[in-house]
Amino acid sequence: MANPNSKVGQLLTTTLDGFKKEITDNVINNHPLLVKMKEKGNIVKESGGASFQHKLSYASNGTVQSQGEYDNYDITPQDVLTTAEFAQKIVTGTFTMSNLEMKQNAGQERLVSLLLEKKKVLESSLKNKIGTDIYGDGTGTGGLDIGGLQLLIADDPTTGTVGGINRASYTFWRNQLWDFSVESVTASATTIQNAMNTLYSRCQVQQGELPDVIAAGESYFGFYEDSLQTIQRLNDTSMGKLGFNALAYKGATVFYDPECANTRMYFINSSHIFLKHLGDLFEVGETTRPVNQGVWVTPLTFTGNMTVDNSRVHGVMIA
Repeated sequence: MANPNSKVGQLLTTTLDGFKKEITDNVINNHPLLVKMKEKGNIVKESGGASFQHKLSYASNGTVQSQGEYDNYDITPQDVLTTAEFAQKIVTGTFTMSNLEMKQNAGQERLVSLLLEKKKVLESSLKNKIGTDIYGDGTGTGGLDIGGLQLLIADDPTTGTVGGINRASYTFWRNQLWDFSVESVTASATTIQNAMNTLYSRCQVQQGELPDVIAAGESYFGFYEDSLQTIQRLNDTSMGKLGFNALAYKGATVFYDPECANTRMYFINSSHIFLKHLGDLFEVGETTRPVNQGVWVTPLTFTGNMTVDNSRVHGVMIA
C-alpha cells in the first residue's frame, strides 16, 4: 500500500513544496506573454466553480436618447449581457525517486543535489509544455490542451466556438485580422510596418483600448527588426533585462517567441487576456509509493486555462 506518512514520502513532498514557488516563478518568467499578464494582474487564482466565466457586454443600451423636457424615458428591457465559459484544463508532471536512487544518494548533500537536478528537469518540461500550449488552439491531446492564442485570436475569426460563444453568429466576439494573402501583399521588411499599422488601428475598436504586447514568430519578428535597422533600432529595455529579444512599436512591446508560429504576429491587449487557475498555479500532490514498484511519486498539477473577456481588441497577422 501507499505509505504517505513515511519519512521518505514526507521528505519528497516537503522538498517539492519548497520548490513550488521557484518553479512557478521560473515558468512564468520564461515566457514574455505570461510576464506581461502577470504585470497586469491577469494570472488569476479562482476559488472554484466548474468553469472559468466572464460576463460580457455585447450590445449597446438602446434606451440612451436625446429627449424633450416632458418626453417619456425609454424603458424598453435591454438584453446586452452574456457569459463566456471556458473549460478547466489539467497539466501534470511527476517528481520521482526510486529506492535505489535513495540508497545511492543516502548522504544529505548527495540527496539534495539529486533532488535539485530532478527539479530542474521537471521545471524545464513544464516550461516547454506551457510555452507550447499558450500558442496552441486547445485541440492537442484529444482536446485536453490549454486553449491558447490560435484559439483565442484565431486565423479565421468568423468561425469556431470560443468560451461557448459561436463566432459565426456573434460578430462582437471576433478578433481582428491582417492576412497578407487576402491583402495581396508579400510579407517583407518593406511591407511589415504598414501591415502592423493597419492591424494596430483595427484593434482600436474601443476608445482607449490599444494592443500593448505583440508576440511574433521568427519571420515576422525578423522583418520588423530589419525594417528598423534602416532608421533606428527601438529596444524594449524592460523586457531585455529579463533576457527576451524585444523591440518597441508605438506603445507596445514586440518580442520574439520561438513557440510562436513562424508566420504569425499576435497583437494583444494584455488587459483582456487571462491565465486563470484553481488553487496554486502548481499544486503539489501527496507523495505515494505504488504497491508494485520501488518508487516514490509526487505529482505536480496545474488546473486552469487561458481566457479572454473582449475579443475585438486583439488581432493576428498571418501569411
